[in-house]
Amino acid sequence: MNRSAMVFAGVLLAAGCGRGAMAPGSSSSSSRTAAVSGGDPGARPPAAATPTATPAPAQPAPRTAAPDAAADAERQRDAREATNDPRIEEIRKKYAEIQADKGLETSELRMACAAGEGSAEVRLHRKGDTVYRVVLKDNAAGDAGSTYHFYYDDGLPIFALNDAYPFGDPAATRLLQRRYYYHQGSPILCTRKRAEGPADEVESLLRQAPSEPVDCSFAPKVQRLASLALRGAEGMAELKKLLCPEPPRQTDR
Repeated sequence: MNRSAMVFAGVLLAAGCGRGAMAPGSSSSSSRTAAVSGGDPGARPPAAATPTATPAPAQPAPRTAAPDAAADAERQRDAREATNDPRIEEIRKKYAEIQADKGLETSELRMACAAGEGSAEVRLHRKGDTVYRVVLKDNAAGDAGSTYHFYYDDGLPIFALNDAYPFGDPAATRLLQRRYYYHQGSPILCTRKRAEGPADEVESLLRQAPSEPVDCSFAPKVQRLASLALRGAEGMAELKKLLCPEPPRQTDR
């Protein structure tokens, strides 16, 4: 599989899109999801009418929610609970402090994959020896790629936002974005946003799109990228192994 396909597949699994960093608690809250259609699955049917000379027709049995609807309702419940999680609020507070700090110094590192199979840029935002934010741009060969925004507290990633580069055509451009919340080295909430529309409108559509909770299966890899990027020049060799495709193996004849 070439690098473009690998990154595109990774984008579909992990990248949520939209250009530039957005606050964990932006207008589309990372813990809010779209409403599930249908009534309350626990609602009771109306009581049967008082019998007369003609027996009243039997009341229909209440319908149970479809499996997908039930799963969506469970995700919504989890999202509501996450909204009240003090750890999420603490992450958002720390994020806002880092974003507001105009005194951070920046430095950049670059790397290139073999045979023109892509490149990467790492921009570190630090104060003294402490790095608070890192922007990692993963530029695959062709048009694929994504940008990661990592935020740290006491040397550990606490929040990551992943934007995929826009794909599709000018009339139907698609954006994907994912957010990862970490507490003491473990993911506690992962969400996704997506939008599709004309190229000049899709970013606005993404900002208005609801966030939906998703599983955190990709969170460990994102955390690994964040940890390597935090190390700056010392982490570039390992970062290159993760981002660049492996060269074809030579076989003996």
